[in-house]
Amino acid sequence: MTEYRSRTRPGTEPMTQQLPDLSFTAFHQMNRPRYIHYAETFLHNRHDAEEAIDSAFEQLLRTWDKVLLVENPSGYAWTVMRNKVNDHSRARRRRPPLLDDEAFNTFALRDAVDPYGQITETLALMRAMRQLTERQLDVMVMTYLHGLNAPEVADVLGITSATVRSTVRHATRRLRDILGPDRAMEGRR
Repeated sequence: MTEYRSRTRPGTEPMTQQLPDLSFTAFHQMNRPRYIHYAETFLHNRHDAEEAIDSAFEQLLRTWDKVLLVENPSGYAWTVMRNKVNDHSRARRRRPPLLDDEAFNTFALRDAVDPYGQITETLALMRAMRQLTERQLDVMVMTYLHGLNAPEVADVLGITSATVRSTVRHATRRLRDILGPDRAMEGRR
């Protein structure tokens, strides 16, 4: 944090105010929109998503000097954000974060020859995605639902593009094991 002392008249005590570190401000501006988009996927409400993400950023701001000392500040921040989204969901006494509603917002449904079949397939896929690890789920949501490419996902999660591509491969293989070879994400992007 940068300490700011305001100018005062002679003989009076200067006011001290904490200003956010410029690195935090830049991090906040760069990541808040993507974090909110991710949170909306699970909370299904823009206001709730903003509230959860603002809470995450408040926590990060309070400990920013320590966050910068960890090996992977972006990864740490992502974990804080994901935990705040889960906490927010539980605090609102909602079911655990689900992706089912997202299934009805896909482009595939809009262009489907068999909408009922597409809904059934998409719901099965969303249920299967909940069986992925947290990292696999994060990568698949950002890649397939949010349309980010590997470098963009890597930047948000604080991992390498190669790790993103590897995670997509492993998650796809896991989905294929759960759903069968004809219904996995292969070829959807």
